[in-house]
Amino acid sequence: IEFNTTTYDDKMLTNYVPVYVMLQLGVITNDNVLENAEKLEKQLKKLKQSQVDGVMVDVWWGIVESKGPKQYQWSAYRNLFEIVQSVGLKLQAIMSFHRCGGNIGDDVNIPIPKWVLEIGDSNPDIFYTNKIGN
Repeated sequence: IEFNTTTYDDKMLTNYVPVYVMLQLGVITNDNVLENAEKLEKQLKKLKQSQVDGVMVDVWWGIVESKGPKQYQWSAYRNLFEIVQSVGLKLQAIMSFHRCGGNIGDDVNIPIPKWVLEIGDSNPDIFYTNKIGN
């Protein structure tokens, strides 16, 4: 005789899928400022109460390294990460090396760093192109 000792809770944990919610694209401004930290903290607390596991945020190259090569400015993202941690949520940081915006309905525009565009003026091969040259 064989007994099945697996409980319903065990089965649910086996099939568990973590839930992460994407933060707004403009949560960090182009000026490297955390946009409305108090409002964000309230929103994050509501997500935590809703049993969400964590949040996902784009870490924009055009913000972090905007001043020049290897001149990193993490202050706004550090503030954001501290708030997320204080609320008890997990964090997925997506390193975004492309521009944001330029599509229909986009209300956030974050360019790639200006210094990269300047290098591209004299060396366009640094930019991605597809098979037909776009």
